[in-house]
Amino acid sequence: MDTGRMMRRFGAILSISALTTSGACAFEIPNPFSVFGGGEKEQKSERPAQAAPGAAVDCPEILVDTGAATLRAPPGADNASVRYQLSLSHLARECSVAGDQILIKVGVEGAAVLGPAGQPGAFSGSVKISARRQKDEAILDSKSYRVSAIVPAGAARGEFRLIAEPLSVPYLGAQAADDYEILVGFEGGAADKAAPEQKRRRRHVRTAPTASSQD
Repeated sequence: MDTGRMMRRFGAILSISALTTSGACAFEIPNPFSVFGGGEKEQKSERPAQAAPGAAVDCPEILVDTGAATLRAPPGADNASVRYQLSLSHLARECSVAGDQILIKVGVEGAAVLGPAGQPGAFSGSVKISARRQKDEAILDSKSYRVSAIVPAGAARGEFRLIAEPLSVPYLGAQAADDYEILVGFEGGAADKAAPEQKRRRRHVRTAPTASSQD
């Protein structure tokens, strides 16, 4: 083989090597998991996160089981035999963040209404307020309160008001309404006696709680 021919072949080999080397530097192997949307996607942690001071949070909604919005006395009485009925009328909540916890304050307003067999006086019942995790419906915090309303002589109804102590749940992120829900209802109401599959929940409009309480 003559010298000129050898130089031409050697130059061709060098050119191919240069193209291969530069191509290897520019070409990136694609992530096979990215095609299916996996691999690099992070799942939401169930561990409490430390929120920044003054962080805002989307407050969970309030739910009331059908039947737990009222408490009739005597229980199970027909309309003509009812002495009084307690009912929930306005519900509100306010949320704040303290470290790795969300504090949920709930306000409740309601009334006692005399029935056909009732007489003026003081009437009371127990209201339970709970914070429930939506993922597994576990109750994380719960408190019960005794509420009382006075129906004076000549009147047919009296009102009660409650501002509950804050419930505490772990802070997982600003969208707490996606993680938790608030349950409010009378203890001993119809919902407590109903089978679980027969329970239905009523969702309430989000409002701010009242500023004061009255026993």
